[in-house]
Amino acid sequence: MGPSRPPAPAPTSPPETVLPDTVFPAAVSLVVGLGLFAAKLAAWHLTGSAAVLSDALESVVNVLAAGFALFSVRLAARPPDRGHPYGHGKIEQLSGAFEGGLVLFAAVAIVLSAVRGLVLGVELQALDLGLALTAAAGVVNLALGSWLLRRGRALGSPALVADGQHVLSDVWTTVGVLVGLGLVRLTGLTWLDPLAALVVGLVLARTGLRILRESGDALMDATDPELLRTVHEAWRSARVPGIIDLHKVRAIQGGAEVHIDAHAHVPEFWRVDQAHAASRAFEAALLEALGTEGELALHLDPCERAWCHCCDLADCPVRAAPFEAYRELTPDALPDDAPPPRRAPGSR
Repeated sequence: MGPSRPPAPAPTSPPETVLPDTVFPAAVSLVVGLGLFAAKLAAWHLTGSAAVLSDALESVVNVLAAGFALFSVRLAARPPDRGHPYGHGKIEQLSGAFEGGLVLFAAVAIVLSAVRGLVLGVELQALDLGLALTAAAGVVNLALGSWLLRRGRALGSPALVADGQHVLSDVWTTVGVLVGLGLVRLTGLTWLDPLAALVVGLVLARTGLRILRESGDALMDATDPELLRTVHEAWRSARVPGIIDLHKVRAIQGGAEVHIDAHAHVPEFWRVDQAHAASRAFEAALLEALGTEGELALHLDPCERAWCHCCDLADCPVRAAPFEAYRELTPDALPDDAPPPRRAPGSR
């Protein structure tokens, strides 16, 4: 009888996939967008209104944009890999650019339809029912857009923010349609309907260009003053003894993650392992203060005893001056790595 074999290990089940918090709002946006498109299409068939058609065309864009946003937030949640060492968060900025392009395309189609209506004229009917359906769709869009904007900002999701801005722009489209149809009903002047559609198209064109510009800036890693301001505020509560100051700070947003690199002065007598431990502790404290995930890369500079009055490190063997006050960071001071001026005795 041969030697007994150890029992085969039990098969392990694959780890459970946890969907990011951004998926649910994006899915809701897609489902609601489909329902609103159906309602607006019905309103257009009932009324024959060029203004209502412009609103329905905007809803087509909403559905396409919501579908791409849902795809984007799921892809952005993937962890970094060999091919994407900074993660997949940039897809959310690409989603915003895609959405801006769709809005601009819809604006052109609406303007062309409005011009055709002004030239050839329009025939309107069942205005009361059309007004009711359009108004109901506007109320739903107002609630949805406001919710998407709040969730996108809370979760740090550019795709949800862009989707929320787009949905809210659709509310203004609906308002323009309602004004146009209301004036037609009051005055009987049918040319006011395509005129309202023309105004709606021009407003949407402005919205699309703004979304494209903001998304383009994010894709090219343009300076984000709001993000830097947040980093400055977090620095106050995330100080670690020995991380004396930050300077040459740069920060970019990649989906829900933030990537920060900076220079920091540390005590000149520290060993490498001490500086490494302090850097890791500071990274954890800073990200916790920011309330986000991400990474911090620090370039360490020796203090050279020029920063003693900003350093509260206890038992420093080379201190040349007593500690007076922490250095306060401001956006304007970021590129400056010179020691801050000494405070006058008794000043605050």
